[in-house]
Amino acid sequence: MDLRTGASAQPVSWDRHRTWSWSKPQGYDHAHDLRSVPVTLAEVASAASCFPLVFVRGPSDLMPHALLRLGAKGRSPFIGREGQWQASWLPPRLATWPFDLVTTQGEGHALALHEESGLVEPVPGGHPIFAPGNDAPVLAPETARLAAILKAQAEALPATAQASAALADLGLLIPLDADPSLWVINPRAAADLNEAGILALHRAGALTLLHAGLVSQAHLGWMAKAERHLTTAPPPRPSPASDRQRMAPGSRFLAALAADACADEALIQLPELTRQ
Repeated sequence: MDLRTGASAQPVSWDRHRTWSWSKPQGYDHAHDLRSVPVTLAEVASAASCFPLVFVRGPSDLMPHALLRLGAKGRSPFIGREGQWQASWLPPRLATWPFDLVTTQGEGHALALHEESGLVEPVPGGHPIFAPGNDAPVLAPETARLAAILKAQAEALPATAQASAALADLGLLIPLDADPSLWVINPRAAADLNEAGILALHRAGALTLLHAGLVSQAHLGWMAKAERHLTTAPPPRPSPASDRQRMAPGSRFLAALAADACADEALIQLPELTRQ
């Protein structure tokens, strides 16, 4: 799974998915394989309150990501052993699973579906993808809610890429712990910015990204300690069902809070959803 490109996700189309249905994940086990999650310019302040912000190069642009774990392999301190989410903010790209974005020809984006996620059926059963009884591709309400989150993500990508490029052009990014796949803002270079550099960042809409990236580096220390502990600590015994039931409302509350903060309840049909 690659949230930079939507790899493994198939574009949603009326002809293919007219009768398909999907279910909500019971937890966030699907994020165990992720090292980072893309975020947009509008989300970096919220992301920085919980995660280090790093920059990851995608197919064409350098983009900000919320770092879920420092190690290339291992467990994230933000995801419990039973898949519970353990941060106070949920990245929208995780809140929309099993839906995602894929890049289309002409640098556009389309709503896509992870068909191999185990949450999707080619027949009615769970939440329908499309509203029943229509001759045109109109999304069903719950699908449209998630599509609205992804639509906002897609619309924010150009400005996010522009801001990220401005930081790189001014030499403000350095590899994180000599890892060429992850870049962070260099505090020394940021402190040495002259007036012309600050003005260039302002014009590119990158000042918020600069400040959020710097503040977010405060998380690196405790994350390193947490990941070392997760590596060496013995696995805990599975929680009794009664304990899981008592803990579940808190996890659901955090997930719902994050999703609600990002979601637009209005029905939104993505322009890319045409007959294919």
